[in-house]
Amino acid sequence: MPAVEIRGNTDLRKALKRFAPDLDKELRKELAAALKPVVKQARGFAPATGDIMKGWQPRSFSEARFPFYDNATVTKGITFSTSVSKPNKNGFTSNARIMNKSAAGAIYETAGRKNLGGQPWVGSKAGGSSHKVSRSTRRGAGPQFIDNLGQLTTSLAGVGRLIFRAWAADKGRAYGIAMKAIDKTIQTFYDRSNERSLDKAA
Repeated sequence: MPAVEIRGNTDLRKALKRFAPDLDKELRKELAAALKPVVKQARGFAPATGDIMKGWQPRSFSEARFPFYDNATVTKGITFSTSVSKPNKNGFTSNARIMNKSAAGAIYETAGRKNLGGQPWVGSKAGGSSHKVSRSTRRGAGPQFIDNLGQLTTSLAGVGRLIFRAWAADKGRAYGIAMKAIDKTIQTFYDRSNERSLDKAA
């Protein structure tokens, strides 16, 4: 699932939730306010269903396993979270993230990111279960599919056509607001902790 992540001291976020839930609640509101405009813009970059290539539009009574593109599904799948994430495969956690959750949205977002020529073609009759090859019935379908999706945009968070394009267009504003909110909340939490320590010592 493609995602733009805002990292930081997530251990302190957990402490906030336990010892200062009011600060955690306020921080969530500020993070949401920072991320919502990016999500809105990313949804706006999703083409209408009728504008996508005909072979990828929904069809009645199809048994194809490849997910069809539907604008409503794709835009609904572009969302955000202000909760601390679970560690990813590299052990990193994040304070908040923007996600492209639908299968079709993820394909539209990232197709061609690693190889503009598409995956190596082996044909529909080839055996095996690898997802690293194209089993299309037609040679050249992969590169044509990628070409029809349009240009990829590079951002500091990654490369893509929807959330990463919106992140690049935002030019760091959302990130700056989010980090400022996190720093302010952490400082307030420390100040409270120090005040409590002084009260106990008095």
